[in-house]
Amino acid sequence: MRSARTLGPLRVALAALAAGALLAACAPLSPSGAAGGSSAAPVAREDLDPEAVIRYADAVGPSRFDPMRSTNGQDIRFFAPVYDRLVHLSPTGDPIPGLATAWEWQDDGLALRMTLRPNVSFHDGTPFDAAAVRANIERGKTVEGSSVAADLADITTVEIVDPSTVVLRLQERNSMLLGLLSHRAGSMLSPAAFGNPDLDLRPVGTGMYRVTDYRPNDVIVYERNPDYWNPEVVGVRRIELRILADEVTRMNALRTGEVDVALLSGRLVPEAEGLPGVTVHRDTTLTYLVLYLNRARSELGDPRVRQAMNLAVDREAIAQGIYFGAARPTVQPFPEQYYAYNPAYPGDYYKHDPERAKQLLAEAGLPDGFEFEMLVTALGTYMQAGEAVQQMLAEVGIKANIRAVEAAQTADIYYRQQQGDALVSQWGGRPDPSMTIDLQFTSTGFSNPGRVTTPRLEQLQTQALDTLDREQRTDLIHEQVGELVEQAFQVPLVMDESVIATSEQITGFELLVTGQIDFQKLGVRKP
Repeated sequence: MRSARTLGPLRVALAALAAGALLAACAPLSPSGAAGGSSAAPVAREDLDPEAVIRYADAVGPSRFDPMRSTNGQDIRFFAPVYDRLVHLSPTGDPIPGLATAWEWQDDGLALRMTLRPNVSFHDGTPFDAAAVRANIERGKTVEGSSVAADLADITTVEIVDPSTVVLRLQERNSMLLGLLSHRAGSMLSPAAFGNPDLDLRPVGTGMYRVTDYRPNDVIVYERNPDYWNPEVVGVRRIELRILADEVTRMNALRTGEVDVALLSGRLVPEAEGLPGVTVHRDTTLTYLVLYLNRARSELGDPRVRQAMNLAVDREAIAQGIYFGAARPTVQPFPEQYYAYNPAYPGDYYKHDPERAKQLLAEAGLPDGFEFEMLVTALGTYMQAGEAVQQMLAEVGIKANIRAVEAAQTADIYYRQQQGDALVSQWGGRPDPSMTIDLQFTSTGFSNPGRVTTPRLEQLQTQALDTLDREQRTDLIHEQVGELVEQAFQVPLVMDESVIATSEQITGFELLVTGQIDFQKLGVRKP
């Protein structure tokens, strides 16, 4: 799988696109900082402007604002200002207190006792307490269209000890539970709002901001919650999040001062770094670009076919030609410097080798290749990557028919409706590696539309979830990564950096490993 090949015409073209770009190595999984340097020194509280407005340009909006029915893991970026979770995350991904101030495992790992933060109310005035926790977990398990039911399936009962204490009783040990409770499954929604018909437009959480206006595919307006439980947080009066699908439009808005924060891509880094007062933050997170495969469709059930597809793609050409160096080739779901990364499977494990790919297709009884439908998220970078993958596969006789799908609806179309044989898009990352494996690769995973897996992967997942010891669990996760790569469950392409530019008045910018901004630290300097 490692024989060297010269670049074909497509790779040469992609490499030419990258000429002159600033090529930098991926940053480690660590608190956010500007490329090539550390974050600016903290600004004193008295120098922050609590009446400021932050204008932020992103590429997409949420699939919906109901955290229990959201179909896109990256929706957590939009939920975080509104919904506190039971467990929050440190910048490096460790669980820290959120709406639960403390927790401990009991009954040999079959119960999790959580102490809840007192004197907290939802935006509608409903008290946050043990009853609210139980109501949210029960809703997550049972509401029609729940995307977190599997996350919460091991919780058999939520025992209310007193208004500030709950015990989550489990049918079996689940070592990723704290990670689950730091994401959508742990997002607390006012029980009084469960039946609101406009919940997807007017979310009701306990967070430091409320949504006062949401026009899908246009703008989200977050206003400060004056009754927020954390008095140490300054924040700003309002955040206006503009949804601008085109990255050049976002760049121009940053240049002209229309926005203060903008999501960009690697090809725009040099231009953004040349703007006066602008800082470009480049962070490696738990997201990666991938060709997902529905292993129950087309010819994708044969591991030889999937291995051939892995050999057919030129990851380095994609990293340089499309991401301009703001990405690194990968064959596994986790980045280097992250504890779940298995170093036995580096980014060139499936080195570009079209001839070997053709041999594997012939061994699978497909000497003339095959045809399949490949969905692609309709955003510029993903469309470019999809077209590159299409051409690379064509070189070995595989015809991928591209169908573009709207970004906010991609997950719903591919996972829930199970349209398409494959999908080029970005995995949004999860707080715990077992969540990524469970969702994408097990027989019950929401993000595994074909439900096809292997007995070994399932066995290792059971063992990993049953193990609370971090070192032992890491070893099991490394074995799982080996199974994923060798059986070619999917075609990982690159670990793409998050590239976000901020204007000079923005302070406290920090990105968590899951890819969301830490809004509790984000602020504006006084003029």
